[in-house]
Amino acid sequence: MDQKFFLAANSGQGFVSCYAGFPAEPQFLHIIKGGPGTGKSGFMKQIRAAAQERGVDTVSILCSGDPDSLDGLSIPALGLAWVDGTAPHTREPELFGADADYVNLGRFCRLPLSENDSARARALNREYKARYKAAYGKLAAAAALEKAEELPDAAVTREEEARVRAILDALPDRESIPDAAPDQAACNCERRFISAISCAGELCLEETVNSLCKQNYWLRGGSAVLEQAAVWAERKTAHVIRCPRPLCPDQLEAVLLPATGIALRRAPAPIAVPAGERASSRAALADGIEELRAAKALHDKLEAVYRPYMDFAALTAYTDETVEKLFG
Repeated sequence: MDQKFFLAANSGQGFVSCYAGFPAEPQFLHIIKGGPGTGKSGFMKQIRAAAQERGVDTVSILCSGDPDSLDGLSIPALGLAWVDGTAPHTREPELFGADADYVNLGRFCRLPLSENDSARARALNREYKARYKAAYGKLAAAAALEKAEELPDAAVTREEEARVRAILDALPDRESIPDAAPDQAACNCERRFISAISCAGELCLEETVNSLCKQNYWLRGGSAVLEQAAVWAERKTAHVIRCPRPLCPDQLEAVLLPATGIALRRAPAPIAVPAGERASSRAALADGIEELRAAKALHDKLEAVYRPYMDFAALTAYTDETVEKLFG
């Protein structure tokens, strides 16, 4: 099984990252370094494919900018994880050699770039970052419009809070949950995105939710109810995954309880503003997505500048060697 999550969001608050909490379990982390087009995602995909061929479970972290690309990979059975440690989610070991090390894929790139290619790379990099800045401005507008259009969380009824409490009170105590160690004093709490606003539009990883949770409860009242539910759940169960909304990451869209197979999810908020008076948040969101698509196209061009400098034969040999060491 391969569970997929996002660890970052293109949001109304700019780029929001949860990468500091990856991996959630104690695992040795390989931090991958290398410039655009040096094969970081492909390297992780090859390791994932080898694990899947052998029936080994994986956790894939999809890139919020390009969901077809991998930014992280965890293989719990091996106690190992990999992450793209370059900007905007730069990562360094807490203690090199003890908890993490580096994988330098940049060594397969013959540098420096030529004068013409250096100038082109700089220009594309500037344009690419400008597109992201424009996208975040439009997503901020979408978030503000959405909050103005919807009824506030204060509209939550006591009946809905009572419903949440009843769901959680029905859960078994932590010590009776199979995944919980008898002496586990604290809940394993994670922050993961199950949705993204990307160059591919709005995405939701329903397959991941359904693989972890067989029961979905849709809650009215938005983030206020879900925040309270998360607090109550952390006292009750061994594993809680808080899932922020990508557009407004200060709000939750779901609370997943894998140990009990329950997902608490945000139902669409009622609209407070009549349609004829509404400045559509959806239109602003669509504009932001178009900027993200333009940014992706520029990044593809930036990667293409580096591709002729890559020794892909050497990279493939190194990848095959790594897979052989991992799986024999």
